Amino acid sequence: MNINDLSVQYPKAPKNFTQDEWRARVELAAVYRLTDYYGWTSVVYNHITLRIPSTDTFLINPFGLRYDEITASNLVKLDLDGNKIDNVEWPVNQAGYNIHSAIHQARPNDLHCVMHTHEPISQTMSTLNIKAFPMVQEGCQLYERVGYHDFEGIVLNSSEKKRLIKSLGTKNHTLVLKNHGLLTAGPSPIWAFVRHQVFIRNSDIQLRALASGNNLNTIPKKVIVHTREQFEGGSAQGGAAVRHPEWPAFLRLLDKIDPSWKT
Repeated sequence: MNINDLSVQYPKAPKNFTQDEWRARVELAAVYRLTDYYGWTSVVYNHITLRIPSTDTFLINPFGLRYDEITASNLVKLDLDGNKIDNVEWPVNQAGYNIHSAIHQARPNDLHCVMHTHEPISQTMSTLNIKAFPMVQEGCQLYERVGYHDFEGIVLNSSEKKRLIKSLGTKNHTLVLKNHGLLTAGPSPIWAFVRHQVFIRNSDIQLRALASGNNLNTIPKKVIVHTREQFEGGSAQGGAAVRHPEWPAFLRLLDKIDPSWKT
């Protein structure tokens, strides 16, 4: 394998999709399949959404399909008011619409992909009266980037949207839904996915370290901020041509497992 084999090659858009929408569909379908691969799913529940570039529409999973059944073509397109744009029979999870549309409306310039799961490690963190603290190098990305939102029941009432946005704030990309689950967001699917991965890994280490009963070796604040800036600025990639060099590797993994995700 040479360096030219590591670039991402997106399939050509079918006639009924623009190239921008098709690429969005392919990337979002990939994140659904990766979420299934890592075991973060709850059968047909939870949701990951992605704004279609230069539009006020976003893609969401058809409610009733497992994540390993999601493909680029069967994602559902909604406008910000929750209307289905495509003529599809699949319903959309109402809580998913409320949570995700709120963020797409409030943060249109930076949070284009929003990912929400009920993964058990992050759910455990959501039940404790502690905050996520950077335990290791990767966890420094979370410093001053995590909000917390109190549980109000299943998010079926649109009035909760304003409170969700207030809890997220203007600089955070991660939101712990207390007694509920984890939400991460970013400018693209890979950003949202990696932030999910980082929160889960840091939380797992934090919970294990606390359970050990030993004294914690905490990272000084100055070093945490410096490391966060290295990640956010891209210097942590060590000369890689793209911000997330693992993205092509993830896609090769999905192709090896089942290439139907990009159809």
